[in-house]
Amino acid sequence: MDRQVYRRGRIATVWYNAQEALAYLLLFRPTPSDLVYQRRIAYGAESKEYYLTYQRKDMMSKRKPLFIYIHGGGFISGITQMRNGYVRNFAQKGYFVASISYTYAPQKVFPAQLQELCTAIDQILDRASEYNIDPHNLVLSGESAGGYFVMMLANIATTPELADKLGLKFRHLNDFAVKAMVVHSGCFDLKKLLDPAYPQSQYNDIGMMTCSYLGMNYDEAIEFLRSPQGEVASAHINEHFAPTFFATGAADLLRFESYDVIEQYKQLGIPYEHFEGTGSIAAHAWTIATVLEKARECLKATFDFLDRYVSMDECERGE
Repeated sequence: MDRQVYRRGRIATVWYNAQEALAYLLLFRPTPSDLVYQRRIAYGAESKEYYLTYQRKDMMSKRKPLFIYIHGGGFISGITQMRNGYVRNFAQKGYFVASISYTYAPQKVFPAQLQELCTAIDQILDRASEYNIDPHNLVLSGESAGGYFVMMLANIATTPELADKLGLKFRHLNDFAVKAMVVHSGCFDLKKLLDPAYPQSQYNDIGMMTCSYLGMNYDEAIEFLRSPQGEVASAHINEHFAPTFFATGAADLLRFESYDVIEQYKQLGIPYEHFEGTGSIAAHAWTIATVLEKARECLKATFDFLDRYVSMDECERGE
């Protein structure tokens, strides 16, 4: 690994996580009394290899759809618990929520985080009976870099041979049935994140973040992403992708990533909905800050969208 890339990535991890910690303090709300919250359920030996869960107390014995959330943070950072205020809304609606943590780049590099996510999902699905979840009634969601991982998992689910190309062990691949996806301010195409011809490449520190994820300097990363081996580092949308709710911010340069993917969805006839945040949530990923009225409007639109694709027949929707 390039030493300079590693050093810059590690310094950035500290800086961005300090901002996340502040956001966590600002957004923190106690766990509602109607929910059961399980912290740091390990799926591996590394410090970041854990997930947390939420479910309604009155539904612990009822079969529930599964909502998997993957945090963002530019590949190099991200405090899983900072998203608690967002994800527990889904638990209150009747989902079993699993929010997954993974190791930051450049401590680990592509495709190590994808393997961690597959391992976590394997463990969650192994415990489907214990959790009373329907593994075939599943929603994938994430923001920013988490949106990248959502799309990569969707690509793997719809193109199983991709797992072999990436060298991934994913025991539940053949029954990993995604019904719908929700992506906030996602970054999807690594090549466009590095190419100055695209406006998303001007997002603050996105070049450093992408290079940290790949463990390469800029020139190495460009060469790799243009090679046949690098083609599998970004998701290739196909007609079998699940219906997707895209949330973006009108002042966020990464919105162009979603715009490009939405155009592919249109061409392939994949159902989608697009909510663009303005005003106080025009910035990157602020649609998950549901303390804001406009973000709650986005959340309601998300639920309306998911209701068309996710079966809630065996559970009671929350109000």
